[in-house]
Amino acid sequence: MHEHHEETPQTQAERNNSNHTSPNAKIWINETASAHAEEKSSGQKIPGNKKTENRKTTPQQPLLKQTKKNESADNRDHLKWAEDIPAELHSQTVGKQGPVLEQDNILHETLESFVHEKIIERPVHVKGFGAFGYFETMHPMSAYTKLPFLQKSGIKVPVAVRFSLAVSTKGTPDTSRNVRGFSTKFYTDEGIFDLICNHIPVFSVRDAIRFPESIKAFLPSPKNNLIDPERFWSFVARAPESIHFVVRIYSDAGTVKSFRHIPGHSVNTYVWRNAQGVRRFLKYHWIPFEGVEYINSQEATKLAGEKPDIAGEDLYNTLAAGKTVQYGLYVQLMDPDDTANLSFDPLDDTKVWNEQEYPLLPIGKMVLNRNPDNYMEQVEKISFSPSNLLEGAELSDDKMLQGRANIYWDSQRRRIGPNFRDVPVNHQKDWWPGNLITSGKGRYVEGKLVRSDILKQDDFSQAGDYYQSLSAIQQEHLVNNLAADLAGISFSTRRIVLNYLSKASPELENRVNRQIHMQSKRPFEE
Repeated sequence: MHEHHEETPQTQAERNNSNHTSPNAKIWINETASAHAEEKSSGQKIPGNKKTENRKTTPQQPLLKQTKKNESADNRDHLKWAEDIPAELHSQTVGKQGPVLEQDNILHETLESFVHEKIIERPVHVKGFGAFGYFETMHPMSAYTKLPFLQKSGIKVPVAVRFSLAVSTKGTPDTSRNVRGFSTKFYTDEGIFDLICNHIPVFSVRDAIRFPESIKAFLPSPKNNLIDPERFWSFVARAPESIHFVVRIYSDAGTVKSFRHIPGHSVNTYVWRNAQGVRRFLKYHWIPFEGVEYINSQEATKLAGEKPDIAGEDLYNTLAAGKTVQYGLYVQLMDPDDTANLSFDPLDDTKVWNEQEYPLLPIGKMVLNRNPDNYMEQVEKISFSPSNLLEGAELSDDKMLQGRANIYWDSQRRRIGPNFRDVPVNHQKDWWPGNLITSGKGRYVEGKLVRSDILKQDDFSQAGDYYQSLSAIQQEHLVNNLAADLAGISFSTRRIVLNYLSKASPELENRVNRQIHMQSKRPFEE
């Protein structure tokens, strides 16, 4: 028997300091057993596990000596290359010094495999790290949704998670100021369910048609491939709705050194439908059991030079040591009829929902307990989509979410190929194309075809609320981070951005303006 004890991810006071209010509800947690015991008790094989049945293996080289079990991987590699030499290490030639033969299909296959082994990078979230584990439902949600794995407590399903840096290359330091992706794939008997989250709870734009523009704003200049602050801030000047995102990403929340200490937020609004057909809006949230932790820009810069892969190493080494990484899953639920009484549009992904009015409801826990065996097959090729849904879960009319609905699959076909779903990590056991589920029964809508912004456009209040929620030292860090960037851009762009900050919080704008003056020795801008 496991000992039962009570845990909560974080106290209210602790999470106020890390900008995430704590739920009042608590989750009952079982002590975590070993990865083998958990997999056995779940009754399901986790995709990618070495012990997965019917897995194809590469035949062993007949000329290689078998190494002792206690030899390290490095020693085995050394013995392989130093002692026994398979025939594949030599091209076929006419005599020992003659020309290589065109007929050497082993040579050609080896080279062909090499030049084709890499796949196209993701357009975003390029750098990432993965882990496997399970999700256990602890509070049934049958009153709100027909999602099969949320109907009873105690249900366990295997999961795969990919943590990533949103705007990145393979060499981007883990501590860079960035959005961290937090995507989870649930392998249920009924099919795949994907939950795609970011550690920042809002996005910079609310319409998918501006998504490419928002991402390119973070990229180096196309003229010289160098980072240019003017490029990003001129985008902000054109998108006042981005200010809420800006004050969050430029706070300490934008710099992270451990994936074990970040939250995850769906950002977009989804829909749950229960057995009676009642629809509710919802947002998903992951909260780490070890607490939310961020670092300041000075530590981030230092670690970027000393340990650029610190977050990935931390995750891998933690799991390799036999420890687990755990998160609680929560949702906020809203009656769609509440929309008329709100000061903002709940389908606007630049906004958060007040946790006092829409409290976080606990669902269950996710336990990560195993590293990938093959990075290329299980992390690079894992493919997520917000459209990977199950009965009881639907997409809302959130304009950003609607735009994302199919573009993920288009990207995956280009990146991996038309059969990307055949990759083992991308489907549950006994999968076939007919397993795909179209969630929802459809709705009749009518209206004029238009291109317009949403009706409720309060772009600044929540940015000011966030600033006020920070501690004194966190406010100081935010002011310094903003001023450091704004000091190096054009006067016209800076004036527009400072005006936005003033609408969010006159105090914040005044402090940033004065700090710019101190850093650049420029006249104070009234």
